[in-house]
Amino acid sequence: MSQSVIIGDADAPVLASQEGLSFWGGVDAATGEVIDSHHPLRGQYLGGQILAMSSSRGSCTGSGILLELIASGNAPAALIFRESESILTLGALVAQHLFGRTIPVVQLDAELFEQFCCCEWATIKEQRLEADGLDVPLAPLSSEALTLTDYDHALLEGREGEAAQNAMRILHDMAVIEGASQLIDVSRVHIDGCIYASPALLSFAEVFADMGARVKVPTTMNSISVDYAYWQLQGVPETFGQPASRLADAYVAMGAQPSFTCAPYLLEDAPGTSEVIAWAESNAVIYANSVLGARTAKHPDLLDLCIALTGRATCHGVYLDAQRSARQSLQSRCLPSTTMRSGRC
Repeated sequence: MSQSVIIGDADAPVLASQEGLSFWGGVDAATGEVIDSHHPLRGQYLGGQILAMSSSRGSCTGSGILLELIASGNAPAALIFRESESILTLGALVAQHLFGRTIPVVQLDAELFEQFCCCEWATIKEQRLEADGLDVPLAPLSSEALTLTDYDHALLEGREGEAAQNAMRILHDMAVIEGASQLIDVSRVHIDGCIYASPALLSFAEVFADMGARVKVPTTMNSISVDYAYWQLQGVPETFGQPASRLADAYVAMGAQPSFTCAPYLLEDAPGTSEVIAWAESNAVIYANSVLGARTAKHPDLLDLCIALTGRATCHGVYLDAQRSARQSLQSRCLPSTTMRSGRC
């Protein structure tokens, strides 16, 4: 089924790739140039083109890079995906809710996606996509399957403050996009988006801080981009050190603990078995689910703060029992070894 994930208009040339692209490290946040040296689109500028790819790839910080590109006017005219995608979609969603500008995001079924990748120009308007003989109606996403609690409604209605209201609006829409049937309480959050990857990440945090935002659950912070106490003594340029430090300040002002570690599981109060948490740092997510037995999805940057400000997360993926079962079974076979007398495993 072809869906209009984020509604909008576009009329632009098509830039297509069968290979996913990580915007963090793969796209210049200032210019929109593809800088991943191994990607087929290397050297291309994404600005003003309708970018089609199966899905995004790589770091969850890509949401902040797209937010920066939208702010600077260097973003793709639209994004077309073949698979469900959340990282770049979140960047477009945040731009819409907080800054009043965004780009359309569309998901096509596999057959239509393949046809679309052969097109040279496309137009998206009024939930319809037209491109070189294609005329595709786009169904808007429906929130009917999402059940909200009284607390969720209170947040959406602004009864818990402006910051929590905006955070819940973003969470609500992400839950719909991800196909979640409900939101879930979390006991703690670990913020990944405090790394200074673009000016937009600073704007995002300071917009919430200026609203008087306060975290609802204990919240720790990832490593930041500079030495918080000594960056000025280390010769870090002011043009980088100041915004990186301000970004950390914004999260601390909102009540986050200045832990500055990408290994929150090494802190004294590590989560326990089956504890429902929301972590965004990649290695910590793997450790939490596998070693600690806690439960957390891999949340993209920007969404982590929204979860911290509401204490709620979209209930999907490995939060669900059915998604925590192994899908593959690996069998090992030992090769003969001169270091083992019996040659057996």
